[in-house]
Amino acid sequence: MKRIYYIIISFSVILVTSCMKESPWVDGFPGGKGGQHGNTTHFKIAVISDIHYMDASLLKNDAASGTAFQNYLAADPKLIEYSDPIFRECISQVIAQKPDILLIPGDLTKDGEKVSHQKMSQLLKLFDNAHIRVFVIPGNHDINNPEAAQYDGNNAIPAPSITADDFVSFYSGYGYANAISRDPHSLSYVSEAGPGLWIMGLDACEYENNQNIAIVAGRIKPETKQWALNWMTEAKKRHVTVMGMMHHGILEHYTGQNQLDPGYVVDDYETLAHDFSAAGMTIVFTGHYHANDITSRMEGKNILYDIETGSMVTPPSPYRIITINGANMDITTGHISSISVALPGGLDFITYSHMFLSAHLDGYIGYALSNPPYSLPAELVDMGAPLLRDAFMAHYAGDEKISPAEQTQVDAFGQFVPPLGDAINSLWTDLTPADNNLELKVPVR
Repeated sequence: MKRIYYIIISFSVILVTSCMKESPWVDGFPGGKGGQHGNTTHFKIAVISDIHYMDASLLKNDAASGTAFQNYLAADPKLIEYSDPIFRECISQVIAQKPDILLIPGDLTKDGEKVSHQKMSQLLKLFDNAHIRVFVIPGNHDINNPEAAQYDGNNAIPAPSITADDFVSFYSGYGYANAISRDPHSLSYVSEAGPGLWIMGLDACEYENNQNIAIVAGRIKPETKQWALNWMTEAKKRHVTVMGMMHHGILEHYTGQNQLDPGYVVDDYETLAHDFSAAGMTIVFTGHYHANDITSRMEGKNILYDIETGSMVTPPSPYRIITINGANMDITTGHISSISVALPGGLDFITYSHMFLSAHLDGYIGYALSNPPYSLPAELVDMGAPLLRDAFMAHYAGDEKISPAEQTQVDAFGQFVPPLGDAINSLWTDLTPADNNLELKVPVR
């Protein structure tokens, strides 16, 4: 919610320029030996991001309907109350796919509560039992979070968070214990995922600087960047492919994102993307923005893909399955469509989650448009708020395609408030490649 308000304000002063994503047919990815499949050309990867798990013990005495928790949701709408059954359903679906590895690019917990990390580390053992190797990296919510809370009735009470050392302890078996190398300046690491394939977990979070709030933005420290480049050089010598995983985006996912909504693309992303791509990295799995979106950057013969996976607690609750078969990398998206708990009004999960997000966006966007700098009259608020809501929800889902009827409404609204018309059009413009299901054709190293 907070970022939506920022975007609405920013569009009043920023001139949006166009950009273009590249064709999905690229060079630069290997085959591998699949642990589940037992051959040298087939390897399957699952990606689940931004789980924001909240242990049930953090909601006491009907706190889910209490003032403090509802205020939290009004400012940052996520399906936190149902994070446990959502994640459990995802675990079941992903295990059924029999991937070789699972990547989790950060924000494993709601706000870094220790009890939620304890439970999350236990739940990940279900993948261990299914012989699926898991690799994690922290997100901005996970460590040293001053906003860690438990809710009791109408009240929010501070809850213990964790340190960086605690994170490594909780998730030792998920990238750290068997790492080929660990960066001494962050929680970044390099670990072997399979023959000829390394996972480079990149820690861009700024949790050591948290004071009263958790810092949303991210940066790669100079020492960490050099460490990463050194290991990419080593990978080339060994004829190994390195795939990156980072919470923050390494590329923008819509036109002007870094200006309009700073903090979601890593600092100095253009230089970082250039240097990593030149060093041989072609794919980075990311999260953070809760959108299921893929974007790319081409420089000469070097291409870099940022494959962002949406959040479990933001509709439509996606996860990805990536199958590498020889020179082909096939990306598909699954969604959580039902959970094992009763929902208000007896609604099914898809209907409830859509109504939840839609209602919260309507209220917040309406508030933003009614107040400075817009202070729009009620009839324009009623006209514009649903259009902005639809645009955001389309971006979260990926593969945005506006209908002719809605485009007509956007054009009409844009005549009254041109900056907001630009905002809506930018969010609806899904730059190639496809976001949910696509194939990358890539040669083996």
